[in-house]
Amino acid sequence: MGTAVRVRQLRATGVDGRIEVGARPPSGGAERRLAFAARAVEAAGRLVAEGESERAVVNLRRFLEGDL
Repeated sequence: MGTAVRVRQLRATGVDGRIEVGARPPSGGAERRLAFAARAVEAAGRLVAEGESERAVVNLRRFLEGDL
């Protein structure tokens, strides 16, 4: 489940500009909280944004029952 998203914009892009966004999985073992590094790159190859997406590992049954 997503718990936080942090993004830092580094440069502007044109109105019709295209960007490619990607994320790397966290390194390390299985943890309850995972932080994925993310980057946005414009068509010319310049980095336009970077940040991270934080997710929490939850028990699906408990989550659906509202027991978190």
